[in-house]
Amino acid sequence: MEFRLTAEQELFQKSLRGFCEKTIAPRSREIDERAQGIPDEIIAAMAGLGIFGITIPEKYGGSAVPGEEIVDAMLAVSELARADLSMSIPVYTLLCLGWSYVVVKQGTEELKQEILPKIAAGKMFLGICTTEPGGGSDLANITTRGTRQGDHYVINGEKVFISGVAEALQRGGGHLTLFRTAPELGHRGMTFAYIPTRSAGITPTTIADMGRNGLSTGGMAYSDVVVPAAYVLGQENRGFYLLMEGFNVARTLVVAACVGAAEKALEMSAAYTQQRVLFGVPLIKNQGISFDIAEDRAKLVMLKNTLYKAAWMLDRHYEDGSFTTKELNEIVAICKLTAPPLALDIVKHAMIHHGAYGYSKECPLEMAMRGVMSYLGGAEGGLNIMKLIIAREFVGDVAVPYR
Repeated sequence: MEFRLTAEQELFQKSLRGFCEKTIAPRSREIDERAQGIPDEIIAAMAGLGIFGITIPEKYGGSAVPGEEIVDAMLAVSELARADLSMSIPVYTLLCLGWSYVVVKQGTEELKQEILPKIAAGKMFLGICTTEPGGGSDLANITTRGTRQGDHYVINGEKVFISGVAEALQRGGGHLTLFRTAPELGHRGMTFAYIPTRSAGITPTTIADMGRNGLSTGGMAYSDVVVPAAYVLGQENRGFYLLMEGFNVARTLVVAACVGAAEKALEMSAAYTQQRVLFGVPLIKNQGISFDIAEDRAKLVMLKNTLYKAAWMLDRHYEDGSFTTKELNEIVAICKLTAPPLALDIVKHAMIHHGAYGYSKECPLEMAMRGVMSYLGGAEGGLNIMKLIIAREFVGDVAVPYR
């Protein structure tokens, strides 16, 4: 067993950290407060470094290293989250990376040629679109429908709480969208397809969130929206399974964002409590503080090691089939169950260690608290859904309440 990054990955991580500290960190507060999206010049600079092409083969304008895509994407997202504690830039990026990887694996050649080069160049956004007004966790009961008519589908329905609606309108792009094509088959009758947000018949809306304000959240109503059959991923009526496969990649990158933000917050605590003098000694001398930091560090290192293993397993799975879907489901769910609440706890502790300053907007920690909360609220799968997955894969179907 060899558990370390390659020399190339270490160099990539180091150079990306330097870029993030110089280009992104100084503007994270501005991006959050303006709430008008990520500036084009930052997107262009990131594209120039090849960040948006990490999971896209060179054939389509990307910079992917075969067999290392998920580990590389994990490293990138984590570094971005350290610099932008609001989570806007890391979440924008993880959506593009994770779901473009699904297009690489499952999309038609026509779809790959059309959208992947633009995503890699930072000229197009790609996200995921599943949640409906009736809920997001019970995807087997969505109501949006698609009817096949010759070489296209006609889509009707509504989605809500979707990331990147405004970005897809402004920059171009769209979302991989789940809809029913054979309602009588239940979850076995769903199809997964790319739908451009600028398509005729789509009525977009936006929703003001408490955090992550540099990335829009919104909804889309579909009224006879025409989607080419070439935009379907995999086969008709196999969409639910492709979505679940894609979630393993997306959730791994969400965990990477949480780990990056938590790591930065913990480092801020360690630095501040050493320089802050109270009653004649540094604050860190108080074991109520140092033990908080020690416990958070122990938990974060365990999570980070599990995340690295999950990302590595995903790469091996797609490279040579080393691991089963069942194994991937469990380890990814373990990471996703652990990461958001741990990141929130670490940020909360850091704010307390910083005292009144930690509660102020002079300090970036409050942005991290607001940003991380989106993943406790259910984005990319709620915490109880992760528990269901873990119980199902470890114990068996007897642990699933709806079977």
